Amino acid sequence: MNILKSKQGQAMPDKTQFFKSEAFEKIDYTEIRWMGNASMMINSRGTNIMIDPLLEGFDMPLLIEMPILPKDIPSLDALLITHIDNDHYSRPTCKDVLEVCQSYHAPQYVAKVMKEEGIPGIGHDINDSFLVNDVKVTL
Repeated sequence: MNILKSKQGQAMPDKTQFFKSEAFEKIDYTEIRWMGNASMMINSRGTNIMIDPLLEGFDMPLLIEMPILPKDIPSLDALLITHIDNDHYSRPTCKDVLEVCQSYHAPQYVAKVMKEEGIPGIGHDINDSFLVNDVKVTL
């Protein structure tokens, strides 16, 4: 395995694999895309979920280009936030997909903060389960 490193010796990911609106179309399988940092996108038979998307507005330089920008996301069934650190709860990304995102899910405290900031977060406890279309999510 070839590990890329910066001039300072910091491990770096390979080149960004960009994607466009086609990644959100209905498919006959489940596809998981790493979007950099802690961010993931899941397309499960056309149900689209992003987890901790950090696509813009971070407070320090990132080592990769983002694979898609919020303005290019056609629709999201759900956006899941794992915790409140700004490399997981990207306020700019969450706000910029408000028009295309059907639901926001997070731990109770994060959902409370989201609501205070104008993002309609739904709070969950450990071991809670909920559905996003036909996809069951368990915390």
